[in-house]
Amino acid sequence: MRILVFEYISGGGLAQQALPASLLLEGCLMGHALLDDLAELTAVELLLLRDERVDNATVKHNAKVQFLTVFKYTDLQEFLLERQETYDVVWLIAPETEGVLAFWCHFFKRQGKVLATSAQQAVELCQDKFATFKALQQAGIACVPSDLLDPSSKMETTKSILKLNDSVGCEEVYLVDSAQQWHDTVQNMNPQSQYIVQPYIQGEVLSLSCLFYQGQAYFICCNAQHMQIDQQQFELLGCTVNVQPEKASLYQMLCQKIADAIPFLFGYVGIDFIQTEAGDNLILEINPRLTSSYAGIKEALGINIAELVLGMLNHQLPVINKTKNKSVFIDLKSERYHAG
Repeated sequence: MRILVFEYISGGGLAQQALPASLLLEGCLMGHALLDDLAELTAVELLLLRDERVDNATVKHNAKVQFLTVFKYTDLQEFLLERQETYDVVWLIAPETEGVLAFWCHFFKRQGKVLATSAQQAVELCQDKFATFKALQQAGIACVPSDLLDPSSKMETTKSILKLNDSVGCEEVYLVDSAQQWHDTVQNMNPQSQYIVQPYIQGEVLSLSCLFYQGQAYFICCNAQHMQIDQQQFELLGCTVNVQPEKASLYQMLCQKIADAIPFLFGYVGIDFIQTEAGDNLILEINPRLTSSYAGIKEALGINIAELVLGMLNHQLPVINKTKNKSVFIDLKSERYHAG
């Protein structure tokens, strides 16, 4: 099996732009953790797209990896089409913003490649936070109340969250707690983009790591997301992988409800939610791709998630066999992957 690993930020997706430090760090963390898992497997050949500005020495298993270097001004679509005979399976990690993830899903499917991730249909739903909210709400799944933002509207609650409808991570996610902040934030928004408004809900921000296969969900672990607010904007400092293991049965049921509502999800999926002070779990969004928490799963639980996903491509049901049970902190601020 010849696998192309395409992490968008470090893999040439921004070859003609500056590399954003925080997204580059998260992208490299996910991409390197995936390569670590894949490198343990036999009968696989690994190809890795790599922006020329990113240091290959940070890849632990570089002797097992064929690097495909993307230079400035490279036409990435043409570059990949010229090499399409060299790989069969694509593991894609990309932001949902502006339809980037959905675009590349479609690009590779047109080539007849097998995706190790959810296909375009699932991605297009999940990248639209408001559409996801409506789909989950219709299925009876508790969510953070959401509505499309009318720029002419006025603030209705004491505290509100305004966010880009297809944002990734904390990109363009704002806390406003006054009419003046509401006005100033709305005035600075991109008029060509769509935003949603949500009430600010006090509680713990958590995520679920899980696998999806043919309408079935397989819960892996719950993770705590450590946030701070800087000048009204949320910032993710890191995450603790594998918390609240005593609630595994509850989280498995929640994941299965999502699988029933969106049966075309596949592979690894991250689900962000708020656990309120009353103990309710309100879904925030669904990420149909690897998330930062993935980087700590092997150390926390001893599971090779990549092996399970590749097994699902061969119609094998995943078995979550945890050989460890500890919490692992992923620090997203103490290190940087610098562009050379």
